[in-house]
Amino acid sequence: MHATPVRHSDCRVLLWLAEDLRLEDNLALRRATTGYGGMAVLRIAPEARGRPRRTPHRRTLEEAAEARLEAQFLAKGIPFEVRGPGDDTSVAAACRRHGCTVVIRNAADGMAAELAHHRQWTDELAAVGIPLVTVNGEMIRRKGTGGARPDAPFLSDAAEIAPGALPDDHPIALLRAFLRGLPERDYLAGMWVPGRDRLSTSLLSTHFAAGTLSSDRARVETEAAERAWHRANPGQARSVAGKSFGAFKGRVRYRPGFLTTFSRYEDDLRPLPITPEMRHRVEAWRDGCTGIPMPDAAMRELKATGWINFRLRQLAASYAVQLLGLPPFEVGTVLAEMFDDYEPGITWLQVAINDGRVNQDRGPRILNPVKQGRDLDPDESYVRAWLPELTSLPAGFAHEPWLHPASPLPPPLVDHLAAARAARAAWRAKSPALGARPVHETPSFDFGERNAPR
Repeated sequence: MHATPVRHSDCRVLLWLAEDLRLEDNLALRRATTGYGGMAVLRIAPEARGRPRRTPHRRTLEEAAEARLEAQFLAKGIPFEVRGPGDDTSVAAACRRHGCTVVIRNAADGMAAELAHHRQWTDELAAVGIPLVTVNGEMIRRKGTGGARPDAPFLSDAAEIAPGALPDDHPIALLRAFLRGLPERDYLAGMWVPGRDRLSTSLLSTHFAAGTLSSDRARVETEAAERAWHRANPGQARSVAGKSFGAFKGRVRYRPGFLTTFSRYEDDLRPLPITPEMRHRVEAWRDGCTGIPMPDAAMRELKATGWINFRLRQLAASYAVQLLGLPPFEVGTVLAEMFDDYEPGITWLQVAINDGRVNQDRGPRILNPVKQGRDLDPDESYVRAWLPELTSLPAGFAHEPWLHPASPLPPPLVDHLAAARAARAAWRAKSPALGARPVHETPSFDFGERNAPR
């Protein structure tokens, strides 16, 4: 006798969600709703799978996305549940609750703690004979089975994302509103400048990180808006307005570049015992109280708002790792807990770049925080806004208050020039020994920088 093959239509599927909280452009969702006999949906909260605690804004955004999904699924009679810390997060147990015999998910990456949770859940599924199907509909290479970058992205049909089909607060609608005004935003110049950055940029990075908006959708929408604008404005391709679309596309491509690189990154950072003095430094850096205004202002803005621009992120990480000498694990952990738009494949690679563990041909990013301040904030308005202690100082001293005899700030924790010299010397001393490092620490990564605006 031959066993009768199991048909999809005889199976009930569990859709396992992570950072893919969207109905549109979701390959796993499309597969789950095509050909199976029924489905249920499981979302395991980030804190229940080894990720750091989310910021209040990130949590609010994701809970709103979960509510939208729940309403859509329940209207179709599809069970939807979110499991958090303290709940039974076993995927196999969820299959038992809902009578599911197969699980489907979108490919995703994470740091070691999250991957350990994933291995536990997949081992439990294998032990009870429930297959796990991993699909990848994004132009991002991911680790593991099913994570290969596809030939083309999965995108929903035009009718599903037509303007009339989406509410005004939908991430795709927000993207389209941004693109309509993009030519007037002076995007390329403004995105790096503190104070102007929030007026120039899309501020959609948290939607990308939460998976409520895909990079592929953003690219396609930007290309369509670019074509429409150039048809309406012939001969303006080289104008500031005309070049703004290309600049934004470059930043959109930057994210898949980082995340693809992360698929080859080995998470070998571990918490190490640190001295009370070093703990004090970590806390002073986190709170923006190290005595050097520009990185302090960046950290205070981040603490208050959950977001700073990419140039300030580079400065904050470089200053912490190279000049303050903070352990990279501590730096990454602090940033992961502070960024609204935290993504492991971006935040931890930024730390690794500034630590010199990736792109070793370039070495670590050792930035002069005073020069960065004068370049990015020449009128001192940014540091004065975030460090009101500087109000009493005359113009010209806000980036180096220690040069004024009545400085209102305590002395900096480090002499930034001496610390930079020491960091460069330390790199030169260890760089000859790096030739035999593993592949994830070679300088062959493509972060999309060739396509990104400088």
